[in-house]
Amino acid sequence: MSFYSLNLEELRSQDQGKSPKTPFEHQLDAFGAMSRTFAFAGGIGKGGLLVLPTGAGKTFTTVKWLCDEVIRRKHKVLWLAHSFFLLDQACKEFREYARWIRDPRQTLNIRVVSSNPSHKDPSSIELTDDVLIMTTQTAIKNLHPDAIDGKGTRVVSSFRRFVENGEKTGLFVVLDEAHHAPAYGCRHLLVGEDDNAPGIRRLTPRTNLLGLTATPTYTDEARRGWLGRIFEAGIICKAEKTRLTAEGILARPNYFPMPTGKELVVPDDLYDRLVREHKDLPEDIIQTLAEDSRRNDFIVQEYVRNKGTYGKTIIFADRWFQCVYLKEKLLEHGVRADAVYSHIDADPGSAEARNKRTASDNERILEEFKHGRDESGRDKLEVLVNVRMLTEGADVPTVRTVFLTRQTTSTILMTQMIGRALRGRKAGGGDEANIVLFMDEWKRFIDWATPASLEGGTEGKPEIQGYYPLEFISIRLVEELVRQINSGGEIPSLPFSQIVPVGWFQTETVVAIEDRSEETQSFIEFVMVYEDTKPKFDAFIEYFQRQKPDGWDKETLAPEWMRTRTNPWISKFFDPKADQIGSSLEMDLARIARHIAQRQAAPKFHLFEERGRYDLDALAGKRLRNNSLEDDEFLHNEFGKPGSLWKVFYKSYERFATAFDGAKRRVLYQRRYGLTSTAAAAPPTGTRRRRELSEPEKEQVRRKDNHACLCCGAKGKGIRLQIDHIVSYNLGGDTTVENSQTLCSVCNREKKVNERNFRLTATELRGPVELDLLGRAGREDVKQSLRRLVNSFYCCQAVSEVRMHERSGNRFYSHWEIELYSGNDPEWLNQHKDALLKHIQDGFGCAHVADIRILGPGNR
Repeated sequence: MSFYSLNLEELRSQDQGKSPKTPFEHQLDAFGAMSRTFAFAGGIGKGGLLVLPTGAGKTFTTVKWLCDEVIRRKHKVLWLAHSFFLLDQACKEFREYARWIRDPRQTLNIRVVSSNPSHKDPSSIELTDDVLIMTTQTAIKNLHPDAIDGKGTRVVSSFRRFVENGEKTGLFVVLDEAHHAPAYGCRHLLVGEDDNAPGIRRLTPRTNLLGLTATPTYTDEARRGWLGRIFEAGIICKAEKTRLTAEGILARPNYFPMPTGKELVVPDDLYDRLVREHKDLPEDIIQTLAEDSRRNDFIVQEYVRNKGTYGKTIIFADRWFQCVYLKEKLLEHGVRADAVYSHIDADPGSAEARNKRTASDNERILEEFKHGRDESGRDKLEVLVNVRMLTEGADVPTVRTVFLTRQTTSTILMTQMIGRALRGRKAGGGDEANIVLFMDEWKRFIDWATPASLEGGTEGKPEIQGYYPLEFISIRLVEELVRQINSGGEIPSLPFSQIVPVGWFQTETVVAIEDRSEETQSFIEFVMVYEDTKPKFDAFIEYFQRQKPDGWDKETLAPEWMRTRTNPWISKFFDPKADQIGSSLEMDLARIARHIAQRQAAPKFHLFEERGRYDLDALAGKRLRNNSLEDDEFLHNEFGKPGSLWKVFYKSYERFATAFDGAKRRVLYQRRYGLTSTAAAAPPTGTRRRRELSEPEKEQVRRKDNHACLCCGAKGKGIRLQIDHIVSYNLGGDTTVENSQTLCSVCNREKKVNERNFRLTATELRGPVELDLLGRAGREDVKQSLRRLVNSFYCCQAVSEVRMHERSGNRFYSHWEIELYSGNDPEWLNQHKDALLKHIQDGFGCAHVADIRILGPGNR
């Protein structure tokens, strides 16, 4: 159940004589800071950050203060978090502390909303809800759903109404894990983009906003800027980890590196992913590690051998079957163990299984792990294995040890896993915590997240992505050397000025981490600049700062979106051939654009001050009269000089000597001939509705729709058909055969969450709407593209027939006709005839079409 209507008077009478939990000193400090920061007498609300280390009880601290100071005043509370477990933890704290809310409050309505089957859906939100606990992602989708109903009216979501009503009642917003606030979607949810998409604090200016985090992020310039706008009061209270450890509130961590003995080869693509792009291990590698029974047995044996030391333990695994394997092996050794994992992880197969699954099994097992005792009074469970379900917010103070079964590049993920064991003795835990890190042997150096990298917070410094400047120079020099060698000396070596940069721009951008859209990371990347390109980059930067193009501040940008914008800049400011020096110019411009948009400042240019010392042309010019033996001795001395960068650039003496020989030949040729070489270059209450039809029901819908897309008519081999809600599930639509229709993947994507019933042949719109000139999907049949465009315009299956021929000379080759079913006014579309015809000629690639007629039934 995820809706609770609490009778506070009954709760108070049940607990007469009992006292609430006594707060620690740092929690009392937080209460005072929040009371001083937030006012409730009207006026513009404020935003502030509460920074408490993992294990310091930030959820209890906040809930107690809200109940004492906000809820008793009958202000509404919106609690936002980005994981299901954080929602459940907050709900549990509110339900437990509700009995201590002072009069005059008599009731408290708590609702938990997310996409999890055990929670309510967004359409259930009521204005009578007092505490709305919701995932950030669901809130983002539902504040501005960008949907229209069957009559063409824009949908106002239940969540939007709840937020706007907060201006009357008072609204207090809490953002858990607030280091995610600068993410594009989250910050626009809170502060808004513009008048067309206002954020919560623009819709309800009296709203107060509290951010909770264990991760100080003010060392990051971009985030500091955004956090300053979102939480203008800054950090209102911060408890230091060292203080809480000394007081016994946090445990002291002991780290145990545990080599598994497994060797892994690192091909270039994987190395680039882990080191250049700073992404985590790809799914296929994670799958391989999870399936390795020898490696899993090693993990089990480690616990069994040291069970007395490790005690109550959480094991972080990667796959549901790995959870089951570890659990079964532990049970075989007499260890009391169980496992929790996502319902999606557990069964990727049938819709029936996904619909039946709830979180009840996981909740029961987690409760047994926290509090369960057997007949002898021992812990009912000693070990709990999970797939990243306990990384955030799961509070099990008695855990003494965590097992991290594989390495990760994510410092945030490592911090969250380690944090599960850090409750100190005063917080119900112990004085020390054991962190066991299982480490494989990778055949190349990889900058894995380590406990040492976590000191001072998980996001204290941006990570380097791509090559360092000197490393880039080395790659360019070696590439040029290989080019000469492979040509047999026919291609002359390039001049020093064209190979070695004069300096580089250092860009820093915040990007969304793959597969975790609410998690962001700051990356530094270098843009190499050469003699010919320096003034061109300067001109581009001046232009960008003056024009301020939209969209570049987002953390997630599609490569194609960036490419369509950078290519015109290349044509405007650069020579597309000559200036593509050793890298992708379009990506360099994208890096600079994102830096300026996010930081509102140009990236810093670093001059390569030692460039002149490594001018191989000048060095060769001084040695033209020396013989090979003298050159060899000179080059050995030059290459071996202490602090010399020649080793960094060329790696080996042989490469250095070969490059010197090429430079010497070219300089000699220039002096002899005077020539220079050139470079190439639902209802509010009740049972949770199903999200997905059963497989037989899906087949029933497909048969009913003749196994074809009702919008564009696509069918047959290679067409990906999907079952779509006519009225979106998130807007209250039921998962029934009657509310379902068959659409191809393209039409389903274009429909979005709008209500469009393509079973109807007559529109329900009250009047004409704007024409969306939908494009042609790849090389699909043009007739399908045209049907999709027109049917989407009328929001039904309006097209009776499209008449067109592909051969010239036929009647409908250059003059097409669209016949509509009765109930669809042809004049609505005829108003856009010129734009539609031009779109067919240009967008559909049908330049031969001279006219198009839109007709009603029988009007040929």
